[in-house]
Amino acid sequence: MTADDIDNHPDLRDEAWIRAANRRAKRDIRRARRRARLRAHGGKAVSAVALVAIAALLFGLYRAGEFDGVGQAVADSVETAAAPVDLDEPFANTPAEAWADGEAGVVAPAAQPVGEFSAEQVAQAYERVRQAVITARLDLRVVRDHDVEPYLALLAPDLQDHMRPLFDGGNDPEASLVVTRVARGSELLPVAPKVNGSMRAEAGEPGELVVHTDYLVAYAFTGSPALLTSPYDIVAVSRVSVDYVLRSGEGFREGSQGLWAEETDGHWYSISCEAAERGFLAPWVADRAMNGGTPGEFGPSEDYFDPNRPMPTTDGCTR
Repeated sequence: MTADDIDNHPDLRDEAWIRAANRRAKRDIRRARRRARLRAHGGKAVSAVALVAIAALLFGLYRAGEFDGVGQAVADSVETAAAPVDLDEPFANTPAEAWADGEAGVVAPAAQPVGEFSAEQVAQAYERVRQAVITARLDLRVVRDHDVEPYLALLAPDLQDHMRPLFDGGNDPEASLVVTRVARGSELLPVAPKVNGSMRAEAGEPGELVVHTDYLVAYAFTGSPALLTSPYDIVAVSRVSVDYVLRSGEGFREGSQGLWAEETDGHWYSISCEAAERGFLAPWVADRAMNGGTPGEFGPSEDYFDPNRPMPTTDGCTR
């Protein structure tokens, strides 16, 4: 096997498959871009939705030597009664109140043999994926300081090289699917985010172990108590599902062995539309000036807080 043979995977040796994958990725990008025109919403419950065939896209980009954009969109709101806001317990009176704190919410199931992989190998894969989820969504170096290297370091070397340009400052809306970064000017409260979700493993192609992840993370932001009428003024919720693929064995060159982040789907609720348009996370109250109205007027739908329900697909960050 030669050192530059990244296409040892059977699909990747199929030129027709690669051409078709690139066409699908470009089509999805164009469609996502059409959905990605975020505008201010008169309400406060908004979400962002993006479904990207990252596997096809990244391999296509590897060949082309460049990155194109993948978009995000935003979703609708529902009315609920306003609730008191306690900055010491910011998640009170929200469904996230009962979730686990921080990385304690990123829990792997008991490992069982999967296809060609032993229970021990599956357990090791779970731990690698668990660290990827924690780093991408909870590590303050990434979330607060915007240092994405701790996350990239967990990925296969070939993927690191071709994902790094996504964080060059020109692709921030696309990068928001990969890691969560808080908007400059917004500040998290000194409390652990609340986390709820799951992961599960299944066999992929030869040499591939796929770990499906789907996690909700609720972040609490600072705010002036006198101006807050609902916890959803300062609690922003991110839901991201990622299929991580662990590649190993003689079918892959050394640089391609390791962890790959592939198909990804995301949804954001009770956020700043303006920050989301730029690819960053901020609470709804950050849009108060452009939104107007009563900030506590809107609240949660269970659809947005239940990882067992389908990923919401509605679009509502428009006027």
